[in-house]
Amino acid sequence: MKDRIVGVLFLLALIAVPVFLLSVSAFSTVDLSAGNSPEKIEKSVAENFPASESLRRLQVSLRYLGGNQEQNGVFISGDTLMLDIQPSKDLKEANANMQAIKNFVRSFECPSYLMLIPTASVIQQDKVPHYAEIYDQKAFIDEAYRRLSGFVNAIDVYPTLFSHQDEYLYYRTDNTITGLGGYYVYTAASKKLGDWRVRGLEEFDVDHMDYNYYGDLYKRSPYREITPDRVSAYIFSKYRRYYIVTHYDTDGPRRYYTLYPGWKKQLGGTMDVLLGGMSPVIDISVTNSQQGSRLLLFGDRSVQSYLPFLLINYGRVTVVDTEKITAEQLKNISVKNYNQVLFAYSVDSFVLGNQLSALKDLPGA
Repeated sequence: MKDRIVGVLFLLALIAVPVFLLSVSAFSTVDLSAGNSPEKIEKSVAENFPASESLRRLQVSLRYLGGNQEQNGVFISGDTLMLDIQPSKDLKEANANMQAIKNFVRSFECPSYLMLIPTASVIQQDKVPHYAEIYDQKAFIDEAYRRLSGFVNAIDVYPTLFSHQDEYLYYRTDNTITGLGGYYVYTAASKKLGDWRVRGLEEFDVDHMDYNYYGDLYKRSPYREITPDRVSAYIFSKYRRYYIVTHYDTDGPRRYYTLYPGWKKQLGGTMDVLLGGMSPVIDISVTNSQQGSRLLLFGDRSVQSYLPFLLINYGRVTVVDTEKITAEQLKNISVKNYNQVLFAYSVDSFVLGNQLSALKDLPGA
């Protein structure tokens, strides 16, 4: 075993030396003269330092061979990367989010729901390094639902995801759930939101848009041996749906007539195809829907996985990305126009960031 490790390190060294020399040559073209800001220098290095990413991947691989299975807050386990969630002991951000939900419910008389989506590190614990201390997301979710009992209706997706833990629920290189994971979230949410009939997976056509996707976890910890992810779009095939998807951001409104504008892959990336990407506000109308229900959803980017399924039950859904929304944009949101309100977050978003303080700027809050 020792000889094998030495041999691997020797081969990696052979790769590293020419790559390093190439990088030094490229770096010599960077203008470090007075007057260049750090930002300009960084940009110039990125443009003229083509081997830097190779060196970074090599460094991660060497550390992994040395036994370091957690790098830059990311667990490396075989063919999977997972975010290591470590919130502050006082749960300041999570407590602020729960208080904001209470304030919202007191201000608006609208049926409200809370859905907290566990991350891969607890649903697929067998893939986490054995020595790691995993944050007990299950206990947190249960406690959050208990504290908000009487204010919101809890949608507990943990049991459903856990029962399918061996399936492709989470991306290997991105900190979010896959389209299949989104389907299982939908099956739990649909029952609680309206006791609607849950559609079978066979009622959806699947378009595998990308077999070579690398996400945010890979950017943080680019382990060379990770298999890229497959990104898929799910289209309800039993009845044809016609959508008007309007994005509102600082550049003004943008409108699509599909949940999956495929051309955006070339402009922004694969994830920008799902719902057209994320914006502070996404308003989706189903023009030929027989459903009159209207849903206001406060959430994060995990919505890209389950909303294409949940839209079957609604005539209109407005998604507010509370991390991006501004006070000015919130002035255009009227809660009274909706039958239901859903707060839906991945656990890491809810415990690591103050997501909901902006709701104080809603008209009528």
